[in-house]
Amino acid sequence: MECKFCKKKCQKAGRQKNGIQKYYCKYCEKYQQGAYTYNACNAVTMELLPKLVCESVSIRGMARVMKIALSTVVKKLKYIADKIIKPPIPANCKEVELDELRTYIGRKENQYWVAYAICSQTKKPIDFVVGKRSKQTLATIVNTLLLSKVEKIRTDKLNIYRGLIPHNQHISEAYNINHIERNNLNLRTHLKRLSRRTICFSRSVTMLAACLKIYFSFSEGYIYHRI
Repeated sequence: MECKFCKKKCQKAGRQKNGIQKYYCKYCEKYQQGAYTYNACNAVTMELLPKLVCESVSIRGMARVMKIALSTVVKKLKYIADKIIKPPIPANCKEVELDELRTYIGRKENQYWVAYAICSQTKKPIDFVVGKRSKQTLATIVNTLLLSKVEKIRTDKLNIYRGLIPHNQHISEAYNINHIERNNLNLRTHLKRLSRRTICFSRSVTMLAACLKIYFSFSEGYIYHRI
């Protein structure tokens, strides 16, 4: 049998209590079975979950469709997100558009913001941060852009940006972030938890950030890497 993890040959290692043959891979040192009765153990599950995230399916909806436990869906999504790494900002990205998207965590009174930037040339997201709409949160993404030697940063007229972005690199004119404003609609359409009128909301910042990483990685045309 071929190992499900490293694709090398496994050897037989006895049987489970239910009589199913068990295998052991001496290369990655993992035990496994040829077939599983619980859907969460199937390799198809790990491939299907990110696609469901990008298609506006809620966590409970995934659990119902795939017939696995709700807690298992949450654990697997966090596992997938942990395996995603953010690449450096491309050297040819000289101008970016930066904007914030309002959402909430736990209840509607607890407002959070998703601040993210897209490249003005490629229209692809390059970085994001989740937090309160404060100078500390926005400084995280602004400093990353400045260290990446971005020449121009386009934003709306939010006063916080004036103290973070040098005047010669900041553009805050009208209609200068139309592309990212349009992309906000895509995010709200494709991610169930970001829809304005929905009861499918994030219960933790960690889960919101995980779903955003998955979306930016598995949606066509985005540049996050998977390991």
